[in-house]
Amino acid sequence: MNKLQLTEQLAAKLGITHSEAERFLNTLITMIYEQLRTGDKVNISGFGQFSVSHRASRIGVNPRNPSQKITIPELNTPKFKAGEAFKVAVKLR
Repeated sequence: MNKLQLTEQLAAKLGITHSEAERFLNTLITMIYEQLRTGDKVNISGFGQFSVSHRASRIGVNPRNPSQKITIPELNTPKFKAGEAFKVAVKLR
């Protein structure tokens, strides 16, 4: 399912227009982005938790020239941990 299909189903289930469903979904995604940028976690009970994981800079090896060492810069990466209800719903156990 892509974003268009998701907004169409959301509109149908809520009885709203496609543009309202799209605005709702975009607002939700933006709110999650904003919270993660500030370092906060977003916990949706039963669904899961969005968080940010920090990776420190480290020394790596250039795959084209294994004798050459390179510095891999630090970065923040998004993380998602599925909640119990979500795991049960898709039978991940």
